[in-house]
Amino acid sequence: MSIKLNYPIDIIFEELEFDDCLPSIKFRVDVNVNKFNYKFNYSGELLIDCSVLDSFIKNLNKGKSSILNDMNKKFFIRINKTSECIKLIWLVKRQDIQGFLMKSGYKCVITEDECSLIRKEFNNYSKWW
Repeated sequence: MSIKLNYPIDIIFEELEFDDCLPSIKFRVDVNVNKFNYKFNYSGELLIDCSVLDSFIKNLNKGKSSILNDMNKKFFIRINKTSECIKLIWLVKRQDIQGFLMKSGYKCVITEDECSLIRKEFNNYSKWW
């Protein structure tokens, strides 16, 4: 099962495995950004607590600001809703044992229709917990 977002950037969450004890889901995530004559691709694995995913979806459904982050707080997608606009923010950061840091992200304003497509994709994800 996967979650695929196609706009404003391509993000695919491909489920790899489950942990019943926590419960949590391990995803492979692929992000492709083609903007401003530049191209950025990210691929990595992350672990998301099922309660965090539930909270993200619940807040999206209520029309509130929502954040989905991995358990290490190194990856997140945030939907910020204000009276003026809706912003999508994506950020990833990784650090190796020597302290070298890689950080990348994307932020843009999205419409209510685009937010609805994001909400629909997450709501269609089958839950086992």
